[in-house]
Amino acid sequence: TFEKLQLNYVLRTVCRERLKEDDKDYFYFHLMSQSKTSTNVTTPLKSEDALEKVYGNGIDYVEEQRRNGIHRWAPSGNTWRDFLAFAGPGWFIAIAYIDPGNYQADIQAGASTKYTLLFAVWWTSVLSVYVQILCVRLAYYAQVTLAEAQARDSSSKGMRYLSWFIAEFTAVITDLPEVIGIGIALHIFFGWPYYVGVLLSIITTMLFLACTKFGISVLETILGIFVGIMSISLFLEMGFVGVEIPELLEGWAYGFTNVTRNDLFSITGILGAVVMPHNLHLHTAVCQSRPVKRQEETVRLAIKYCSYEILFPILVSFFVNVAIVSIAANSVYGTPEAEEVGIADFCNYFKFLNVGCILYGIALLAAGQSSAITTTFTGQYIMDGFLNIKLPLHVRATMTRLVAMIPCVIVSVLYPHKLNQMVNIVNSVMSILLPFAFTPLVKYNCSNKYMGKFAAKGLERYILYSFAIIVWAVNAATLSAVGGGYFGDILNDMEMSATKVALILLQILVQVFYAWWNWNCLMTPVKSPMTPFEEERPYDKQFAMAYTSVE
Repeated sequence: TFEKLQLNYVLRTVCRERLKEDDKDYFYFHLMSQSKTSTNVTTPLKSEDALEKVYGNGIDYVEEQRRNGIHRWAPSGNTWRDFLAFAGPGWFIAIAYIDPGNYQADIQAGASTKYTLLFAVWWTSVLSVYVQILCVRLAYYAQVTLAEAQARDSSSKGMRYLSWFIAEFTAVITDLPEVIGIGIALHIFFGWPYYVGVLLSIITTMLFLACTKFGISVLETILGIFVGIMSISLFLEMGFVGVEIPELLEGWAYGFTNVTRNDLFSITGILGAVVMPHNLHLHTAVCQSRPVKRQEETVRLAIKYCSYEILFPILVSFFVNVAIVSIAANSVYGTPEAEEVGIADFCNYFKFLNVGCILYGIALLAAGQSSAITTTFTGQYIMDGFLNIKLPLHVRATMTRLVAMIPCVIVSVLYPHKLNQMVNIVNSVMSILLPFAFTPLVKYNCSNKYMGKFAAKGLERYILYSFAIIVWAVNAATLSAVGGGYFGDILNDMEMSATKVALILLQILVQVFYAWWNWNCLMTPVKSPMTPFEEERPYDKQFAMAYTSVE
């Protein structure tokens, strides 16, 4: 009895010092269960076995897990019921595909090239489906978020902090179009200056976050209604303007044959707006809200359902984007102001719906708010994954919103006519930052050491590596090419001077770092394997905040 008391004390002390509060009991059950049968406490057991051995064979360990907030899914035998258990994350992720940044990219694509760039919208949407499936595989096979995987695999503290900074910066600048979208929406409704709406965005975001207290499904329903209104108004307007179907299909199928170097900036803007890097961190995290029993067939089935579940939301978002491109192509293309039109003044081109601007404002507000919420969650998952720091959602939302509001207020006060251009720049920067999330995702999915037998093999591995290299190469070219909107355009108009030499050197340094980071990420072996497949990830309440757990 004395030895058991000593062991009990030691185990509880270890739990307090080395484990998070939410996971303490779970690991305590693991250690206690093994202490009764062996002196070796290094081999973990399934939580069901642990609970059963600690409490006795008569315990209803499933009920015990439910009381502790743990619900692990297993097939029910009803296909639709099982599929619906995983419905939700796809729509949550798809919000990013119809956010104000996407509106801007679509408007510019239609206004500047008519239907030519529809192929870019389509193929980036196809790529995003594959990318999200990779997120699902990493989340369910390895039971980690992308941020956690990168943190564990960092070669040094410096690399971990660098990766965290880049990911955090990505989440923050993703918020810029959302804040601007809210400001524009309130300007449409009340005629307020843009900066007033930008400042009020912190209040509206808090109100929307308050809905999570009633379950995220309530918030999803509200946002779904708003986005539905947006979709209906856009499709009606698209029908009224008289879409040129042959040109639309041509741009969709082989518009790339008409692309010029001046379209490079728009193409990278579409890539950054559709395959948003913060979404990779978000999807690997929200999948953790659907924990499953660690049996191979069960996990594979969960991945299958999650992979199918994202198809329809992304398809819907694609056709919403097509509608925006079509309206811009027929209403804005060829006008003197085509190069300047964007989300700030797009509703002026709703020619056939008297309440078009109001409906557009509602949709813009819904898109901005919903995207602001997802970026808040993303920022929290990034901070927790890299730094093991958890903040209350309202604190995280306040921090992100304040950082995002500063440049938005400055631009909306001093240069209100430049808001569209600001969103264009953010979209293109998001594309430049994409390899910092996509390349690690490819690395872990292709690593035999990390994913074991679940790693991508054969032709798929070569395809994934090719995708990673192509995404990096396109963005590297954008940085230096004329028409890309960066060094190439700036240097092309400058006379030789000390400033030009300094910019050339800066360009070389940026390109060297960009190439080194991607090469180092792809070619450096993974440091450690994933958590043993059978071992269940400890339940974490932060994922429950994002979604209501399913049984």
